[in-house]
Amino acid sequence: MISRCWSFSGAAEAPNMPVGSLLRLTMRFLKKSLPLFLTCVAFLLTVRIWRVWNDINLTGVNYLATPSPDEQSRTEAIIPSNYLGSLVKDHTITRASFVQPQIHRTKLLSTAVCPNSVFLLILVSTNVGNVDRRHLIRKTWGADYSIKIKWKTVFLLGKNSIDEEMRKAKKEAEIYGDMVQADYHEHFWNMSYKVAMGFEWSVKYCNFKYLLKSDDDVFVNTFGLMDFLSKYTTPKKKFYTGNIMVGSVVLRKGRYAVSPEEYNETVYKPYCSGGGYVLSRDVVEKFLSYFDVLKPLKIDDAYIGLLADRAGVKVAHNREFRMYEDKCEYRDTTLVQHPARGDCLKKLYNKMIEGVLVS
Repeated sequence: MISRCWSFSGAAEAPNMPVGSLLRLTMRFLKKSLPLFLTCVAFLLTVRIWRVWNDINLTGVNYLATPSPDEQSRTEAIIPSNYLGSLVKDHTITRASFVQPQIHRTKLLSTAVCPNSVFLLILVSTNVGNVDRRHLIRKTWGADYSIKIKWKTVFLLGKNSIDEEMRKAKKEAEIYGDMVQADYHEHFWNMSYKVAMGFEWSVKYCNFKYLLKSDDDVFVNTFGLMDFLSKYTTPKKKFYTGNIMVGSVVLRKGRYAVSPEEYNETVYKPYCSGGGYVLSRDVVEKFLSYFDVLKPLKIDDAYIGLLADRAGVKVAHNREFRMYEDKCEYRDTTLVQHPARGDCLKKLYNKMIEGVLVS
């Protein structure tokens, strides 16, 4: 009995040694592998931060994805009630597609992405209520009917306090998917905000080589402009051209009045008339970086000239940007003509098409 008890007790104590050794080996392994483990954790965190940063900078993220119910409720609380919605013609996309307003420097609201790369991007400044002008541009020079489009026309607008006009504009955006909106009220003195947000949308959401900024009361010879920009003699970078204004006096009274606090010189820097001017993509990017998004000069075309001066970009005059035409006469060399509305615009467009067909 004694020997059996001793044997049983010894058998019970024998396994204690391997367990202790296993614990010591485990502790030793953990001590040696802890730095590697921490390195792996740090690496994973770095990758996660990098992906989030890329999301913010619009590389590889889809801002048009449908949000979860929680995200939607949080988002709708910060979206203006008169936000027009997505540029893209997808009726499943609602106002809640605007998820991260803080990603913009300007007052830009729209986050839709151009579906295709284009050679020429046309930004048309327009007011909310100018529905007829937008329709006419879509039917005439603004449309590219090619299978592989060469240019894309987009309308820039803010908002106003007329509910019916905002309702129609929202429906229009759903139908055509070609409107980009900013969070400011339409006013002549807010035109610089419109240009700034148009530039930011273009750079962040569209791939293009040249940009034409125009108004909704001009005629654009899109075929002629494409030919001009495609010439090997046309600069691909540092390009800013239009109807140049040199020696324009700074007015202190009237509609175009600017106070000395806003601009303390007596003459503006050379600039192109705002009815229509062309910029290469690198210039758009450079101008956007110089924009004072809080308090820009309210004369928008003169402000572009000021940005050009700061950025070291020279203004090139082109006489085919005809900004002050008192007659509705078509010239096949004209690139942009102002003013041109209604029947005059139709006449100029038809003449352009006739010229293209017989050439």
